[in-house]
Amino acid sequence: MHHSWIEHVLRCPETKQPLERVGNAWITADGRQYPDNHGIYSLNFPQTLTGSDMEMNRRYEWLAPFYDVSERVLGRILTGVDMARGRKHIIALSPLEKGMRLLEVSPGPGVFQPLLREKIGADAETASLDLSISMLYQCKKSHSNEDFIPIHGNAQHLPFADHSFDALFHFGGVNLFNSPEAALDEFVRVIRPGGVMIWGDEKMSPQFQHPLGRRVLPKMNPGFLKTPPKLPMGITNIVEHTVYGGLGYLVTCQKSE
Repeated sequence: MHHSWIEHVLRCPETKQPLERVGNAWITADGRQYPDNHGIYSLNFPQTLTGSDMEMNRRYEWLAPFYDVSERVLGRILTGVDMARGRKHIIALSPLEKGMRLLEVSPGPGVFQPLLREKIGADAETASLDLSISMLYQCKKSHSNEDFIPIHGNAQHLPFADHSFDALFHFGGVNLFNSPEAALDEFVRVIRPGGVMIWGDEKMSPQFQHPLGRRVLPKMNPGFLKTPPKLPMGITNIVEHTVYGGLGYLVTCQKSE
């Protein structure tokens, strides 16, 4: 399906220059090229990953085919939390409305996509950006009937113009980005004034008392013990929630007018 709207908002992730579609690539006026990788726009910067970005991307590239099952099954054993119910709770807390143009950052294999689509409507314009190309392939495979645009990119260097979306949703990952604060600043940049931002990640609160989980989960994922990033400038109507039975946090807010 041709999505003409995305052509107007895509930008070079490094320079934020406009992009022109030439054949199977997006090209800037000074010659930077970003390929269409089997239906996935590859607009990633930097090309060589470092630090936590590199480490976590390697993990998710390997985990992609098993992510959903491992989270639901292993997660239930280690936490006692019904992950599917937890996802529904997160979306219920998210101030999304029908018809919003949505950017989902770090969709993984698309575990939230059916719930997001139900919330914003079947005809709403949607793009999903992930640093892991394997996760995007899995997302396309698992949700072949969903109409969304998969984009290979870095949340800390979003390949979009300012004010491109009505809403942004991200759950899982920001704690372990090289620069979580840079990612949140990018989230704010690409949302229109008055638009909605929803993001969250792991955080083990005192409310979570599962004895096995408290011992094992931080060893499996250091994000559980990370301090959530500082709130960015330029947002209002901020509400912070505890989700997944005390294993996660969720922030909902609006971009200031």
